[in-house]
Amino acid sequence: MSTLTKVPGLMPSPGRVLPPRARALRPAPATPLPLEGPRALAARRNELNRNVRARSGGTLSVVLYALTVPGGDPHPDLADAQGYAVAHGLVVADRIVDTLARDDQASTDNPKLRRGYARALHLLGDPASPVRGLVAISQTAVTPVRRLYEIQLSGYAAFGAGLFLVRAETEI
Repeated sequence: MSTLTKVPGLMPSPGRVLPPRARALRPAPATPLPLEGPRALAARRNELNRNVRARSGGTLSVVLYALTVPGGDPHPDLADAQGYAVAHGLVVADRIVDTLARDDQASTDNPKLRRGYARALHLLGDPASPVRGLVAISQTAVTPVRRLYEIQLSGYAAFGAGLFLVRAETEI
């Protein structure tokens, strides 16, 4: 028995039902914040990347990241990410590929459930690591869920890291 149940008045006696709160005293239902549109997300990501580049002093190490399905070929996405890194003067420190399991919608939506992506985040968050950015082919390689993508951008900002996309955010 917990200590709260021993204190008289804190717990209703057995068989006693508490009346519902009056409507005026009920808290308002939580309303989610509106989602940012693709342009706002791209502007937020670009600002994040500018700040990271300014702090890097010219040399910015990144991880190339690709997401594929079973039997899929990650090489085209990695090649595009490599081309982006070279064109923008980014130093490639590592290449990470995640292969989704069939019918694994949770890992498709939530990137933190993927081993490779989690490893990339670990590198970004480690102060001893030279990696300060991730290059992916598109937003959907991170997550197709806009709310989770917004959270990921906040995480990159907290790490002081950049997220570089070969193709900018879209309505997909």
